[in-house]
Amino acid sequence: MERVKKGLKRLGEDLYSLRYALLGIAVYYVTVHLLFGQFCPMMIVLHLPCPGCGMTRAFVLVLTGRLREAWELHPLVYGWILLGGMFGVNRYLLDKRLHMLTAGLVGLLFGMMVFYVYRMRNGFPVELMW
Repeated sequence: MERVKKGLKRLGEDLYSLRYALLGIAVYYVTVHLLFGQFCPMMIVLHLPCPGCGMTRAFVLVLTGRLREAWELHPLVYGWILLGGMFGVNRYLLDKRLHMLTAGLVGLLFGMMVFYVYRMRNGFPVELMW
């Protein structure tokens, strides 16, 4: 129980130290949604989905139990969930250094680029197009 309390305290400290970045993201979100109806700068400027487009929707689908639909929208959402879980456990429960997660992050980002090229060649899902 002490480990959980310590982890929650560290989470609060992390969120506090990120307060200006989170505020900036919130302001950006509201501004671009009011002006363009989109969040992704690549979609706004180039009218093409970015490598991460659909990730938030896929995550919501996972949370609501619609796993197959999430896979179809963006299969790498499961990698991000796994990496995020590993990060959370290591940082907030085990209080370990996070250097080992770097390889997973690099691998996931590389996978996203490969998947993006695949989508560029074979077409983006209709849900991602403007």
